[in-house]
Amino acid sequence: MIFDEVMSAELEKRKELDLFRRIVPKSQKGVMIEHEGRWYTDLSSNDYLGLGQDSRIRDEFINYLSQHPQSFSSSGSPLLTGAHDSYLLAKTQAESLFPTKKVLFFNSGFAANSGCIAALGGIKGTVILADKLSHASIINGMTAERQIKAFRFPHNDTEALKKLVEKCEQEYSRILVVTEAVFSMDGDTAPLKELVAIKHSHPKIALYIDEAHSFGVFDKKGRGLCAELNLLDEVDFILCTCGKALGSEGAFMLSSAIARDYFINTVRSLIFSTAISPVAFAHIAFMLKKLPECNQRRVRLKEMAAKVRAAAADFGNPMYSQSQVIPYLTYSNEQAVQAGNFFKERGLFAMPIRHPTVPKGQARLRLSLSAALSDAQVEMICEALRDYSRLHLKKE
Repeated sequence: MIFDEVMSAELEKRKELDLFRRIVPKSQKGVMIEHEGRWYTDLSSNDYLGLGQDSRIRDEFINYLSQHPQSFSSSGSPLLTGAHDSYLLAKTQAESLFPTKKVLFFNSGFAANSGCIAALGGIKGTVILADKLSHASIINGMTAERQIKAFRFPHNDTEALKKLVEKCEQEYSRILVVTEAVFSMDGDTAPLKELVAIKHSHPKIALYIDEAHSFGVFDKKGRGLCAELNLLDEVDFILCTCGKALGSEGAFMLSSAIARDYFINTVRSLIFSTAISPVAFAHIAFMLKKLPECNQRRVRLKEMAAKVRAAAADFGNPMYSQSQVIPYLTYSNEQAVQAGNFFKERGLFAMPIRHPTVPKGQARLRLSLSAALSDAQVEMICEALRDYSRLHLKKE
């Protein structure tokens, strides 16, 4: 094939730089994961509440299905034949959690972000201002069409954002400010109250918040960081994913009724995709109903995250995280791989995150905690962090 030669050369470069990626199927049981014939404590899953691997919840849902059978294929896009009765069930359950918002489901958070941001950015007179560390799905939306106008502001820098807003409001009719509630690599939170205050001072602003890593984890009912800070009605667009803390799949956008209808009519990733299956929507509804009952898991996750963050910071490792996503900086790509192997020797599966996924010199292990971890496993993590720091990292 005429592409093979250039593709092969690019893959060889990636192998030389230790950046070659593979998809490796793995078995999972609770918080344990099998890799290359050995079982490890899984620190790379986004199953933050332990719901996705909870066998009792799984068996309960299977029993529900035996009484309410569902198809395993939607066989169409949501606008054609892909929205079955279970779609309505999931939509109703989500809107009961967010009674002032309307809900629109997508196949994934990536599809929702890339599609909705592109649709909003395509409205004439609109400019998008996104946090520099925003997820790739957000960047995809910003760059989807040549006519979209977009800029990025320094991470969590509200003063820089204000200056950018003041500059843009002279030229544009609408300003869409986009950020994540909890950032996927550093685990820190956006200054949401400050962003809302900026919105109040500049009537051209609308806020778009990605709650992918905070939905299910924050707020007593698990509705996310916007809800915990009593800002739900201050944020125009909120993206919630179902494949992380909720333990299911897909995603949904919270917005006004007008915005929901606009997305239905304009978002290409919705219009031209086969919907996820009716059984998947039934599962989403089932898990959404359980979410408010999981506050004990949320409290436990918060407590163990504080303990692991403290251990990671013991030897001067910078600690940005304010959540269950904890970066342990090794700086170089090589040391990130070395640290991953060190953790494997201790029975811990923590994947190295390297440049270009993160900025050069900011390679790390990304520790992703689950409320299902035992006290003994949390202590194993803390000991591994301290031991690796003492042996391989200089104290700042």
